[in-house]
Amino acid sequence: MPSVSTVASREFSDIVRSKRFIILVAVFSIVFMVGIASIYLTVLSTARGLGIAMPTGFIGRAASVVASSISYFAPIIGIALGCDAISGEREKGTLRTVLAQPIYRDTFITGKFLAAFLAVSIAVSIASLVNVGGSMVILGVTPTGEDMVRLALFVAFSILYAVSYYGIAILLSTVARRTTQSVIVSVTLWAIFTFAIPIIASLVAYMYRPITSIEIMGRPGRNATNIRPSPEEMQRIMEQIRARAAITEAINSITPNHHFTKIAQYILGIPGSIMQSRPDLSIYQGLASAWPHTLVLVLVACITLIASYMIFVRQEVR
Repeated sequence: MPSVSTVASREFSDIVRSKRFIILVAVFSIVFMVGIASIYLTVLSTARGLGIAMPTGFIGRAASVVASSISYFAPIIGIALGCDAISGEREKGTLRTVLAQPIYRDTFITGKFLAAFLAVSIAVSIASLVNVGGSMVILGVTPTGEDMVRLALFVAFSILYAVSYYGIAILLSTVARRTTQSVIVSVTLWAIFTFAIPIIASLVAYMYRPITSIEIMGRPGRNATNIRPSPEEMQRIMEQIRARAAITEAINSITPNHHFTKIAQYILGIPGSIMQSRPDLSIYQGLASAWPHTLVLVLVACITLIASYMIFVRQEVR
């Protein structure tokens, strides 16, 4: 009877040799390189025009590029590997053939989980290496020992982020009868989490916590030469900004994307907004701050994978 390792090795070989996997990694590697170059040139021209010094160090220059690139790549690779993991086998008729052999269902789906985890790890590691290597060449900076530790931790969290989306995709693939259904729903969820919810969060925050700085500037007695708010008014504006940010963060917290972004901020030291400076946290402090967000990603991955497992072992295969 085939073991979990046998199923996993066979599935892993099929994944890494597939055109879909190779094309995804190749395309994103090219996109990453172009993105690094374009962002660097934009920042360089802006810095020269405003007389601002460029960020120093590898993390200071490359962190935002690496985090932004992986935040898009990790969910897509997770969805691409999980959307047809079960429904694709069912449509091709291979699922019934495989389960007709002396192999337990839990062995089959566990082998798929392990194979996908290894494939995701390789894909995210390759993408991260391309980002780091491109940053070293284009930005002309070399990471220090601490930078390498931070990048290694970031890659580990990126793999967890991709696995959370893989769990969502394979759950939908287990439930759906057709691969097209799981693909459409998976991509729609990713688009909602990535684009729609942040926009909705900003709109809700604007509605409930409007910033009245314009009204303050337009009060009687204010003129074009006297538009600077008083300290009390400035404090009020800052409180409104913080209240709006709290509402936005609360709404965004329902998405895995938000928690991965927060982890990247703590581990790589990326400012949360244009009004924030780069957080000066040690590696230990960054891990301590990131653990609640890490727990959310772990729960998303575990719950979706366990649900897929329970549904699949009880599912009737026709």
